[in-house]
Amino acid sequence: MDYLKCWLSDLFDVIENSEQPENHIELLKKCGGNCAKRNLLPSMSGLREELDGKSDMIEIAKIISRHTGAECIPTSDGFILTYNRGKACDCALVNGGYVTSPVFCNCTLGFHETVWSTMFERPVTVELLETFLRGGDCCSQKITFI
Repeated sequence: MDYLKCWLSDLFDVIENSEQPENHIELLKKCGGNCAKRNLLPSMSGLREELDGKSDMIEIAKIISRHTGAECIPTSDGFILTYNRGKACDCALVNGGYVTSPVFCNCTLGFHETVWSTMFERPVTVELLETFLRGGDCCSQKITFI
C-alpha cells in the first residue's frame, strides 16, 4: 500500500503545481460524483422520498439533519451542511492515510453536487467552507440551488 500512497501523493503534487488546475479539479469532481453514485445514493431512497414535494427550507433542513446526522442550516437559496465537527474526514482514502493533499477536497464538490442534485432533482452548486485537509475541524459546504 505504500506504492498507492506514493502514487497518489505524486498525483496531487502534479495537480497542485499544474498550470491549468481547473482541468484537474473537474476530474476530481467527476470522481467524487461517481463515488456518490456508487457508495451513498443507493442507500438514500428514504431521504429522497421524504424530501419529495417539500419547499419549506426549515422543514427540509430538519429532514436532512435527521437522515444524515449533519447540521443543516437553511439559507435563502439552499443550505449549509456541516458534519463530523471535531472528528475526521469521512473519506476512506483520507482516513486510510492515502491522501493528505487539500486539493483532494475538490472531490467532495462533485460528491455533494451529485448527492443534492439527485435528492432535489435540480442542479446545485457546492462551495467548500471548511474541510479537514484544509485545516478545519469539520467538513462544511454551502449547497446552492441553481
